[in-house]
Amino acid sequence: MTVDSSGRLSARELEILLLAAHGLSDADMSRRLSISPRTVASHMRSLREKLCARNRTHLIVTALRAGVLALRADRADRLEETFRLTGRSGVRAQPVGVA
Repeated sequence: MTVDSSGRLSARELEILLLAAHGLSDADMSRRLSISPRTVASHMRSLREKLCARNRTHLIVTALRAGVLALRADRADRLEETFRLTGRSGVRAQPVGVA
């Protein structure tokens, strides 16, 4: 996997982010996307680095704050469709602890 020094999220990273937001484990994402669990873990690590997130939960919160993810008001009845991508892939996240 190549790392984009601009901080932009790749299409695959956005896909992984959305699945993680919906609560899928790395193993579940691996099966759904037909990629290895190590590849999923690599994408998750890259996402955490690009969004300056400490862990999986912090990653989702940071993505919401950065405007990469949004809550879906039109699908509140279906938990598996709670989040949606906003179309933003450029991220300018602040390091942890910086306001």
